[in-house]
Amino acid sequence: MSTPSLIAADWGTTNFRLFLYDQDGKVIARHAANIGLKNLGVLSFEQALQSVLKDDFAGHENLPFLLSGMVGSRQGWIEAPYAACPASLQTLVDGLVKAPSDKYDVSIVPGLFAESPGTGLLNVMRGEETQIFGLLEQEKADGFFVLPGTHCKWALIRDEKVQSFSTHMTGEAFQVLKTHSILGALMNNDRHDDEAFLLGVERGMYNRALLSLLFSVRTEALFNNIKSESLSSYLSGILIGSEVIAELERHGHSPVRLVGDGQLVDLYEKALAFAGFKDVTRYDGTNVSEAGLWAIHKLRSNS
Repeated sequence: MSTPSLIAADWGTTNFRLFLYDQDGKVIARHAANIGLKNLGVLSFEQALQSVLKDDFAGHENLPFLLSGMVGSRQGWIEAPYAACPASLQTLVDGLVKAPSDKYDVSIVPGLFAESPGTGLLNVMRGEETQIFGLLEQEKADGFFVLPGTHCKWALIRDEKVQSFSTHMTGEAFQVLKTHSILGALMNNDRHDDEAFLLGVERGMYNRALLSLLFSVRTEALFNNIKSESLSSYLSGILIGSEVIAELERHGHSPVRLVGDGQLVDLYEKALAFAGFKDVTRYDGTNVSEAGLWAIHKLRSNS
């Protein structure tokens, strides 16, 4: 019989995923809930956590809790300060912060900060660091770990450490332009269109006047060159292509470990292939989150 030993969660701004581990690090129960930071309402963090400790999680309130993600931000339960890169798994363990709670033993994983290579620009991450070290538990790989999302991260990994990373606001820019700009006015009945997407990738990679290029989303529709239902694919391609070429010019065709789920990761995989990346491997985002949380807990327990 498995003996429960840890409750852990990936707790972000919108998403919340809870995991129950046995003594060997196997996840024996999972639960997702709509208690991301922006959805808490009047609930405290302790109350929100209590609300999901039911079914398979009931009766295990005395176990240690380990949380990662935006729950450790300044807007979270308690701030777990960003740790500097280069960062190892031990760096995360050393930066764990206890959350104020009368009911639970809660530790929160710190985020990371780094200067993106060659730019002088500071970058931060929360949650992705846990996925990165979860992936490193599965494969001791150097190269780039790419984590698509609202703010896509490109992390340079050497010797099982996050050496540096950069951030691209690609996902957020896509949503803002589609929803709040003139570009979205002609978009109807969206469907994915590979041809329109790859046209956008090509133009995003080889036309550096990005703000001018973005206006072509409108003109391509006005002159019936791209159908209205394919315009969002074209816009997505432009933004992802611009991101990929920036990283390609900085670092060349390094091996890429692509972390995430669903269509967004499919799009990055297609864009990377178009850009000539040959060594690209995909990893499930939830699986590496689970592995990362357990790796942090195990190293802390053995310290």
